Amino acid sequence: AQDKNLYAAFIDSANTIKYKNGEKASLYIQKAKKMVPEKDLGDFYLKTIQIYIDINHFDEALEYCTQAHNIFSEKKDLEKLAKVNSFFAFIYAQLNDPQRAIKYYKITLGFYQKKNDKAGIIKSLNNLGNAYFTISKYDSSQYYFQKSQVIFKDYSNPTLKAFVMSNLGKLFFSKKEYTQSEKYLLEAKNILEQNNISDTDANYNVLYNLATFYIKRNDSVKALLYAKKTGDFVQTKSSVDFDNIRYLDNLYNAYLLNDDYKNAAVTFKKYDSIREMLNIEEKAVNVERIKAQHEYELKQKVNGLKQEKRNLVYIIILVVFLLIVVICILYTINYKNKTEALNLEKKLIEAREKELEFDNHMKEKLLVYQSMEQQKVDSIFKSILEKVNALKIKYQHAEEISEIINEIKISVKPNTWEDFEYHFLQIHESFYKNLEQKHPNLTNYDKRLAAMLKLRLSTKEISNLLNVTPKTIENSRTRLRKKLDLTNTKEDLSKYLDDF
Repeated sequence: AQDKNLYAAFIDSANTIKYKNGEKASLYIQKAKKMVPEKDLGDFYLKTIQIYIDINHFDEALEYCTQAHNIFSEKKDLEKLAKVNSFFAFIYAQLNDPQRAIKYYKITLGFYQKKNDKAGIIKSLNNLGNAYFTISKYDSSQYYFQKSQVIFKDYSNPTLKAFVMSNLGKLFFSKKEYTQSEKYLLEAKNILEQNNISDTDANYNVLYNLATFYIKRNDSVKALLYAKKTGDFVQTKSSVDFDNIRYLDNLYNAYLLNDDYKNAAVTFKKYDSIREMLNIEEKAVNVERIKAQHEYELKQKVNGLKQEKRNLVYIIILVVFLLIVVICILYTINYKNKTEALNLEKKLIEAREKELEFDNHMKEKLLVYQSMEQQKVDSIFKSILEKVNALKIKYQHAEEISEIINEIKISVKPNTWEDFEYHFLQIHESFYKNLEQKHPNLTNYDKRLAAMLKLRLSTKEISNLLNVTPKTIENSRTRLRKKLDLTNTKEDLSKYLDDF
């Protein structure tokens, strides 16, 4: 708290003596800077800038503006940043650099328009009008002056209105519209008088423009009157400033118009001494150095922001690329897993089919074997039966032999084919049904022959099962091919029957 009071006290002291002793004011400012807390540094710069502007030390003011701009840009304090921009604009305007002044005035205008601050808007428009006037762009200058004039329809501020009217008068004089020019200049003076406005800057501006008007119109009496009145509003300031130089220049010319060469010479001497004291050339060099430094820092910031933007774009591209790579890898893994799963499933299905095919093949083999064995057994029983019947005729014990014959008949299966068909349909349940649908003219014998051919039985095996000669089976095969419409084809009969 003590430090804050001390640095504030030094600033107050600098502000008090700034017009009397600029060097001592600068000394107080340097002492205050050494003890100002970092958090208050921005506000310290704002106060210091105003002091340096008041005493026309524009090089120091510009340097502090640059530092304040950096602080408030980082803090994103838009209101104080707008104030710094307005300082920049004013300094560049005073240093005859209207292009830079216009740039900063426009930034400041945008800020006040967002806030709908009418006083700030009028000041910015008025300053823009003056900046364009300096570079002789009178149409642009008139546009901004008149745009600020419109706001006074629903807003009252006599001081600002006097500024605008006075500047319009100055503009119309440059456009050689002298009647209109004098009208605006006198209206500005009347506004100040009617409202008892004592504002130093407003009165100086109006009276200086009036004096300049009458000097250029060669009205010696009014020129001297308003030139002297202008001096009433520069005496309260230091005698060493640009306002005093302009006032003395007007007063000198007014004395010349009135042929008062003695006072003209005295006035010129004052004018010349002040001009030397201001060290205009030396200050111009310092200002150019600070301007270059400020522009460099701004450029560095812009380049830094561009680089950050580029880095961000690169990072986004890299992230997107990595994301695409990860997605591709995941997709590839997923596709590979699906492919492997499908291949595995396919292999399992093939394995099941092979297993089923093998199982059916084994059942078929078993069926054929059982059928063949049963046929052999039946043949043996039939042979035995024939021999026993022969014995029955030769021997007397016929009853015992009859019992043996009955037992043999019971053991012999009456219909071996039924057992074959039963077991065959267990393996190929749809065979007869499918065969009948396509070839409904087949006999039971044909179907049986087809079943045995499907089982890949040879002619001999079939003849044994059916108890006929192999020749008979060959003939039966030929008839079956004809019924199946395979007579004039080379297709294998057994392969054809596989599809049923």
